[in-house]
Amino acid sequence: MTHDRRFTSLNDDEVLYVPSGGILMSNPTFKVAEFLDSLAQLVSDREAEWSEDHEGWFADGVDCQVMRLTGAGWQHGNVRIRLEFMPSKEPERLPERSTSRDRVRLRAKTVNSDTDEYIDL
Repeated sequence: MTHDRRFTSLNDDEVLYVPSGGILMSNPTFKVAEFLDSLAQLVSDREAEWSEDHEGWFADGVDCQVMRLTGAGWQHGNVRIRLEFMPSKEPERLPERSTSRDRVRLRAKTVNSDTDEYIDL
């Protein structure tokens, strides 16, 4: 499995729309936190000995060790479950917003197009 750096973690309050292929959610539009809560509920219903310690998987993480592919040996830390998103194409940048003063100058130049003078109001 390769790690693609274009995936970014979604925040709990961000909203997803999954029109087909969705799991756990009855509505195709939901917050990330709602999905993670549903997943946590499903897991807790199937775990015979669910405790508050297990909640860390869906919050700040649980204590663990990982053997990374870098060959650096075991590394101590925390692990947690998150949703990630990768856009199918780069988002278009919104045009820079002009100030009210810029819009007034543009209108003034359009009205007086025979001159290059701006009228300050």
